[in-house]
Amino acid sequence: MLLVSKVFFAALVVGVVLGMVACSSVNPSQDIPPMTPGEADLGQETSPVAQPAPTSTGLPTEIVEPLSPVSPIIPEAAPAMPSKQAVQPIPGSEAALAAAIADLAKQTGLPADQITLVSIEARDWSDTSLGCPQEGMMYAQVITPGYLIVLEAQGRQYEYHTDQAANVVLCQK
Repeated sequence: MLLVSKVFFAALVVGVVLGMVACSSVNPSQDIPPMTPGEADLGQETSPVAQPAPTSTGLPTEIVEPLSPVSPIIPEAAPAMPSKQAVQPIPGSEAALAAAIADLAKQTGLPADQITLVSIEARDWSDTSLGCPQEGMMYAQVITPGYLIVLEAQGRQYEYHTDQAANVVLCQK
C-alpha cells in the first residue's frame, strides 16, 4: 500500500513538472496583446481583419424576395354601417361560398340573391370542427384549411366556417 501511494505521488509530481515546462515554453514575442476596456466588453480583436475584396460573378447584386403565393390580410377600419360594395371571393373558395349561401338561404327562407358576402378569409382550422365544436362531438385533430365567411341577410350577419370543399358550419358564438 505504501509503495502504491509513493508511485502515485511520484506520477503526480512528474505530471505537474511537465505541465509547468510546457506552459513556460511560450515565446513572449507571440503573446496576445492586451485588450482595451472597450474591446474586452465587446469581445473584439485588437488587430484589424482584412475583408475579402468583392468579386464579380455576373449575378445581380440586389437580393430580390420571392413573392408569396398567399395574399397578406391587411386590416382595414370597419365602417359604422355595413358596406354594400361587392366583396370578391378568394380564388378557389367558390364551392365553400356557394355551400354557405345555400345553407343560409335554406335556414332563412330567402332567395340566394338577397344574401350578400360581407367578408371572406382563408383560415387553417385546428381540427375538423372548423372552429365551432359542438358539445359531445369528437373531431379529427388535423389542420383543416378552409374559409371564414361572413354573409348578410336582411341586415343581420351570419358567420360560416368552411373547409375547402362544401362542408359548412353556421358558427353562432
